[in-house]
Amino acid sequence: MTWKTLGALPPDRLSEARLQLHWAAQLLSAPGVSLLPAENDFSHTNLHWDFELGVLSGRPVGSESLRAGLVFESLELAVLDGERERSSVRLAGHSLEQGLSWLGRELTGGGSQLDLPQHDMPSHLVGEGGVFSEAHGPERTELGAWFANAFRSIRGAVAGDLSASPVRCWPHHFDVASLITLDADVDAEEARSIGVGFSPGDGSYDQPYFYVTPWPYPKTANLPQLGRGMEWHRSGWTGAVLTAERLISVPPAEQEHTAREALGRALAASREILGN
Repeated sequence: MTWKTLGALPPDRLSEARLQLHWAAQLLSAPGVSLLPAENDFSHTNLHWDFELGVLSGRPVGSESLRAGLVFESLELAVLDGERERSSVRLAGHSLEQGLSWLGRELTGGGSQLDLPQHDMPSHLVGEGGVFSEAHGPERTELGAWFANAFRSIRGAVAGDLSASPVRCWPHHFDVASLITLDADVDAEEARSIGVGFSPGDGSYDQPYFYVTPWPYPKTANLPQLGRGMEWHRSGWTGAVLTAERLISVPPAEQEHTAREALGRALAASREILGN
């Protein structure tokens, strides 16, 4: 579980690969949506990074506890049995529905139909019935490094905090996050909390970025000083952000330390803001 050097490709080249991976990740959530009891926090749909196999994977389902996995580099959908791959198919040239049908057959023998999670998604041809592309392999590899590092860094940032939720990837926004809840037994909308996360890119930044968000959002004037490379985002939401451009601007040997230090300082600043 070592840090993977980032910056083999510039962040502005990752958008198309990110969108295809975001749509492919919906397939990983389908077994949880279809075969597990629904949870109020949608945790039955969430995903995690398997460091042993180097893949993003869904929740275990069925009597054999099989999981759906996604190999970023090859855009390969797999069925995982423990720490081994039972079967797989490359998504290139196939539609989302074809991938879903294949996964249903492999997981249930065709006994159960799988459904995709229902939420707004970014526009893409795959979402309109088009097929996945085999292009952008190097970009997917770079995003795989970002995701592996994100899980590692966020776990480190919240380690030892018993109020922190497990680090998971959420299929709706394709972000990786843990939520630190500061007020127990209080409605989620009213409880003070701190989100520690990573986005591979979205409407706020068309590039990967780490973030730390205090809730309720503070007033944007006189926010605390942040660590090296991190800055406050103030438009639409308030949080500390470390963009890919800033992180890869430091020497490779300093990337991990920079990310760890930035997240730690942002967490401390958020606790200061929330009076914790």
